[in-house]
Amino acid sequence: MRKILLTKLCFAISVLSAYPAYGITEVEPNNSFIDRQVLPSDAASVNGSISPGDVDFFTFTGLEAGASFVAEFIQGNFDSILGRLDDEGNLLGTDDDGGDRPLSRLSGIVPESGNVNLGLTGFSDFSLVGDHFESGDYELSVNTFPSVNLDYSVTEVPFVFEDISTTGTRVLAGADDETVSAELGFTFNFFGQDFNSISWSPNGLLTFGGSSGQFANVNLLSEESDDLPIIAPLWDDWQFFSPGTDASYLQALGESGQQRFIIQWNLAEGFPDSPSAVTFQTVLFEESNEILFSYLDVDSEDFRAFGNDATIGIRDAFGSQRGEVLQFSFNTPAIRNRQALLFSPEVVSEPVPEPASLLGLFAFGMLGAGSILTRKSQK
Repeated sequence: MRKILLTKLCFAISVLSAYPAYGITEVEPNNSFIDRQVLPSDAASVNGSISPGDVDFFTFTGLEAGASFVAEFIQGNFDSILGRLDDEGNLLGTDDDGGDRPLSRLSGIVPESGNVNLGLTGFSDFSLVGDHFESGDYELSVNTFPSVNLDYSVTEVPFVFEDISTTGTRVLAGADDETVSAELGFTFNFFGQDFNSISWSPNGLLTFGGSSGQFANVNLLSEESDDLPIIAPLWDDWQFFSPGTDASYLQALGESGQQRFIIQWNLAEGFPDSPSAVTFQTVLFEESNEILFSYLDVDSEDFRAFGNDATIGIRDAFGSQRGEVLQFSFNTPAIRNRQALLFSPEVVSEPVPEPASLLGLFAFGMLGAGSILTRKSQK
């Protein structure tokens, strides 16, 4: 039995913290870091306007040190640039279109001071010196995500594959990087946050709280593309438009309290094509909140075969910055046909009831308990 254990893991609860709580209005002059507008600790957002050559600086205060944060324009009618500065006024980084294009979005970790310093300007003033001709109104918000301890582990378990290609709902036929979303039919807890729906694309990538059609896989230990909680059973550039491919399928099975939600990539090929198609699944389990990756056939007979060009693992939003990530492999041929991997939250202190079986395949607990797995907190 192969097992990888991630210990002393933290998770982000994606809810607005007790602060900030309300929005305020911009007060000029705030055109330099020295003259920045320092907002009260219960400020949720700031409303203002910008004109050619204008730069607005703000400090959001009283945030939880060590918490993840997202700073973004939730309203705006111009092409923005958003920058983050340290408490001395040194520019740490900028973003152009990371939010709802053409608006900006930044994420990071709140420093010990509890302050997040931001400067906003127009395209293409990446130095925040007023070198732009943009104008318009905006609302800028900062949300924080407190942390709690949690462990996850991934274990190789006996192979099981519940083929839903003839019973499930067919989606993404003919698609490349398009996405689809679906209700789970139950509440699924992922890194401490409850979700009732999930999104995915042909590219073997699932996300909570938003959609991503990103075809280029990344190392989950890096800070790339870490603004959404993700599940990556086989994140690579797959598609369903070439001859011989099929589609994705979804189906919820089981009785209330013991349901499982299955997403199947059926006969996907690499972009623009590959010698052979691949078929694999992700299964989400109600109550145990476990995640099963099941690989029926992952030999594409090219450089992508067996995960050689793929990311396999799970990561919370901003997880690379907080250690809230468990990566099984990255661009390594680490999987094989007829293999199954189970990701388990390590906070379960009592045995989890066994989900309902199907044709005897789940009689051993469908990877939920018993001799197949031992769940143990490693705090």
